[in-house]
Amino acid sequence: MIAKMVFGIALIVIILVGSVLYLRHKFNARLDHIETAIRTQKNGLPRSNLPPEIVALAQRIGARSDAASSGEFDQSGTMWMSRGAEATSFSAYQIVGVSTSAFAWRAALYPLGAVLVADYFSEGTGGLEVKLFGAIPLARMVGTPGMNQGEMLRYLAEIPWNPDAILMNELLDWTVVDSQTIKVASGVGEDRGEITFNLNADGLIDRMSAPSRPYADKGRTTALPWHGRFWDYQKIGERLLPLQGEVAWVMEGDEFVYWRGRLLNWKSRGN
Repeated sequence: MIAKMVFGIALIVIILVGSVLYLRHKFNARLDHIETAIRTQKNGLPRSNLPPEIVALAQRIGARSDAASSGEFDQSGTMWMSRGAEATSFSAYQIVGVSTSAFAWRAALYPLGAVLVADYFSEGTGGLEVKLFGAIPLARMVGTPGMNQGEMLRYLAEIPWNPDAILMNELLDWTVVDSQTIKVASGVGEDRGEITFNLNADGLIDRMSAPSRPYADKGRTTALPWHGRFWDYQKIGERLLPLQGEVAWVMEGDEFVYWRGRLLNWKSRGN
């Protein structure tokens, strides 16, 4: 009798573990597909219609217009899932498109990397998925107009970590406001988003902001002001990149920093 119970329990455990591994594999395979699409995107010619100030910015940070189709990097840092929540450490890998507006971010949250997070924008569709062990859904928002715009805004905001896109992405609309303020916008209709960049005394981007970005909490989405900072610029190869950054929402007049990360490495990848 006891042997049968033990066998039954073992069989259930094997089935559960197998199911988790299978679902995790499917989740990772889907993310692999998004990353491959970004990595194999064919580049066009460098842009010839950029304002001189934007070309100068690209030169200062070492942007290239050669065969690179993507930028890829690892990060580590801290996230706060809500105001007042305890800090959660993460490690992440990200790929960003150079001539196409696309990115994919995979993060493992501690303890023990049990929670996997995927944030992405591919072929005009934005998504955020959170899964326990990469298999059990904890949150999923994909393809809504608010999500598409929100992930487009993230792509634009992270131009400092994707400098080659300045010269190569024809979908980006640049506006020079003054010597210390520039704007970049992209998208169509309700999916369109715009980011304002502020330059420091060295002519490098140190702040970004958007008047609103969709914020989801307990099943409700609200448009809130969104901003962030970049600092600690260092040379990595030929590019000048900020090694640190943070992002915050503005809620009822208060700043809620929910993400703070450090760039661990960076490389460009050709077709």
